[in-house]
Amino acid sequence: MAYTRKIAVIAYDVADDRRRERLALLLSGYGPRVQLSVFEATLARASDEDDLRKGIRDLIDPEEDQVRIYRLDVDVADQVQIIGAREVEERRDWFVVR
Repeated sequence: MAYTRKIAVIAYDVADDRRRERLALLLSGYGPRVQLSVFEATLARASDEDDLRKGIRDLIDPEEDQVRIYRLDVDVADQVQIIGAREVEERRDWFVVR
């Protein structure tokens, strides 16, 4: 049976700034950030799901952090309703060195 593409909504609460930034970087490789701690990931292959879960496990502290993955079929994901027009801005730290 062929793999059917999935959309995963990933929400996280990570206590440490460094782990949180690394997790966000990992998740950005799968899809867009839609809220400050929420990404929508496209999982095109079964191995994408496995790689994503492994990557998350490698980055978080299971005693301090939590990540939730909600898998959606594509037809369900197409029914998402967005209320409001605010775009999420990526946090950028800038340093001026003189």
